[in-house]
Amino acid sequence: GKGTQSERIVNTYKCVHLSVGDLLRSGAEKKDYPHADMVKECLVKGQIVPVELSLGLLRIAMDEKAQEAGSEFGSRIFLVDGFPRNYDNVEGWMEHMPSYTSVLGSLVYNCPIEVLEARIMTRAETSGRSDDNLDSARRRFQTFQTQTEPVVRALEMTEELQAEGNSSGESQLHIVNIDGTGTVEEVWDETEAAMNAYVKNDILTANMNLLKAIEGGNLKDFAALCDEQLLVESGSKTKKSIADIFEWYEGPISDGASSSISNAKVSIQDGIKALVSYDRTTKVGKIIRETREWEHGPTGWMCVSVRRG
Repeated sequence: GKGTQSERIVNTYKCVHLSVGDLLRSGAEKKDYPHADMVKECLVKGQIVPVELSLGLLRIAMDEKAQEAGSEFGSRIFLVDGFPRNYDNVEGWMEHMPSYTSVLGSLVYNCPIEVLEARIMTRAETSGRSDDNLDSARRRFQTFQTQTEPVVRALEMTEELQAEGNSSGESQLHIVNIDGTGTVEEVWDETEAAMNAYVKNDILTANMNLLKAIEGGNLKDFAALCDEQLLVESGSKTKKSIADIFEWYEGPISDGASSSISNAKVSIQDGIKALVSYDRTTKVGKIIRETREWEHGPTGWMCVSVRRG
């Protein structure tokens, strides 16, 4: 189920998992939450909670995580579980959230009602949730079919239209349908492939920005995208100036390098580590195979090593 896969996504990619359902259930039990009774009634009846309430609780949770001190993974991906559920959710998100977030896409787990009922009744033995019963489950499934499925189809159409209108043939939005009837491992294989595709775009963007800094001789941007260990000259424990390190790693080819990159490959190692390899063509026509190792740290993706062949 979504909960099991979400836990794996968090452990592997260090995402921030926010379940709209959990936030609503928590809000429904808070005595000082002014909309507790309305939320509780919607949950028991299998109805969708008004979007302004869902987004209000979601934004509070996102702000708290974004401002959390001491995070070793910096700006992270937010995994919003159970959203959007209808067009009202989409409209509310478009009205209130674009200035706070950038949407990568959506993971859609497809599973027939018979399998869902069996799983829910098994979960009900220990969950203590008021909506873990067959009546609520069937109402939620019917709500999904009438209100959520049309939203999924609309998002898929948006992805197609974006791709058609983009010269690269790619869309910023990626909707991935996953068969949720398999074993945990089978479902995870599909989930991991989808998450790797999302993360790959982030890494390629960081790599492109680093190359632009190198070719432009921008030492500030170069240093901002390099891990502190890379800013120590190889074989030395003494920290050199950024200019010296730049010359040490990039000097031999930076003067003659152009932005011509081809045959790029990205290998995601464990969600927060990756290798980016590509052919880099210099202005004099020489082709160099370059590999950069990246890790996700407190300030985002950082280059930790570079090799050339």
